[in-house]
Amino acid sequence: MSAALIGCGPETDDPPAGIDLTKPSKAGWQVTTGDFQVPQGEEVQDCYFYDVPFDEPVWVKRIAIKQNEGSHHMNAFRVRTIQKLDGKPGDVVVGDECWNSPNWADWPLIMNSQTGGETDWTLPEGVAMRFEPLEKIMIQTHYVNASTQKTPVGGNVLMEFYRTPEPEVEHELGTAFATNQSLRICPGEKDKRYEATCRFGRDEPVTLIGANGHFHSRGRKFTINDFDPFEGKGKQFYESKSWDDPPMLRDLNVKIPAKGGISYACEFTAPQDTCGDPDDDCCFTFGGFVEYQEHCNAFVYFYPRGNTDIACF
Repeated sequence: MSAALIGCGPETDDPPAGIDLTKPSKAGWQVTTGDFQVPQGEEVQDCYFYDVPFDEPVWVKRIAIKQNEGSHHMNAFRVRTIQKLDGKPGDVVVGDECWNSPNWADWPLIMNSQTGGETDWTLPEGVAMRFEPLEKIMIQTHYVNASTQKTPVGGNVLMEFYRTPEPEVEHELGTAFATNQSLRICPGEKDKRYEATCRFGRDEPVTLIGANGHFHSRGRKFTINDFDPFEGKGKQFYESKSWDDPPMLRDLNVKIPAKGGISYACEFTAPQDTCGDPDDDCCFTFGGFVEYQEHCNAFVYFYPRGNTDIACF
């Protein structure tokens, strides 16, 4: 199995609407997983490696994603410190270390999507994401064909990156990926709440423009608030009560103060007749498997990026 680079083209500041699985645009480049099977009763999570097909820095103002029905999530990361997960451009790691989150603890988020169909995001005027020459990226795809979700025709993920000229860019986009791994929800527990903060550590204020929350089927409510280093948790700007199709907000204008960040919370209910880990009183603890584990992950997008992206593990 291999990951595919479909095509690339010149930069443009006026890309066409929509994406086409069969015809790469001339505005940048596409990558795709190709079709793969998701057998009945199974969860498939694989990691696909690519490189940016340019020998000079490129700026991206729009990212479009198309996925088959049944996708639980798609996360794209920049590859940094290698632990036990790696691959050359074109390689695919099937399962195995692709399930172990410490492997990408300092791999900056590029973009996430938690829905089948199409996601298409054009960044605000003057904001773009920078990619380095031949930079290696990883796309992690998770499909479920079991009791909680169905994958009727198998998996497929396509991403298209649309370039923009550097003179059009005023601010570089930054990202933050936060995950609360101290979770334990036991059968019969109702509205159990976990809350955590993720500080950006910036010496200057930033503007948060996008946000998304993620948990599994025991999740009942996900909220995100801004966080001030002196005044604590501030105003709520995100809420989701849908675990399998959470809203992705892309029109935010939330001001995060210097040294500030976000506070995010998840509430869970586990019905009495369910079972996560039979060796732990059937409780549901942190992990990637939808059927018997839980997540509480926040994805946020802001500018200016500063020197680094943020990961709060």
